[in-house]
Amino acid sequence: MEIYNPTQLNAQAAKNQQPSAGAKDIPSNNDVSGSKASISEISRDLKNSSILAAQEQVSIQSGDKSMALLYRAAIDSINSELAPTLGENVIQKNAENEVDYSPEATAERIVSFATNFFSVHQQQNSGMAFNEQLDSFMDIISGAIDQGFSEATEILTGLNVFEGDIEAGVDKTYSLIQAGLETFKQETATQADVESEQLT
Repeated sequence: MEIYNPTQLNAQAAKNQQPSAGAKDIPSNNDVSGSKASISEISRDLKNSSILAAQEQVSIQSGDKSMALLYRAAIDSINSELAPTLGENVIQKNAENEVDYSPEATAERIVSFATNFFSVHQQQNSGMAFNEQLDSFMDIISGAIDQGFSEATEILTGLNVFEGDIEAGVDKTYSLIQAGLETFKQETATQADVESEQLT
């Protein structure tokens, strides 16, 4: 049997009367009863879970978090598409807290990371003509980005937050990515034409 001094008893009583809104309490090894959680403990845990879920939804609704989710989903999908030929996690996810997740910055980052691997794709498909290399690479990247956007949109829709500014931000990001990919394709093809003419 454990003996508590008055300070410990008061602290224990206060703890029982005022459950925190944080993570679930882990049962102590000092629990002499060894019994299952009481109804009040279960109720407190459910309440804490509800608070955490609500906080998560508020974070997603903030806008920047939805762009972060969108970015991660797109990068994960691109990684998945490139993994068979370039290896696992060729594009590292940026986990910094102070990253700009505006539609413009998110789109620019995704396009930059994705198109950075075209030269590797060329080397691994050296038997193809240049136009075939470019077209096949753009198909892979575009498909991966579409998959990432689809997954992120499903998550946001499931949270009932895919509307208003968030929906507009996702749509704008997607449009900017498509424009960026098209610019990359045109500039790459033009550069290849110039280099070909210089060789002749």
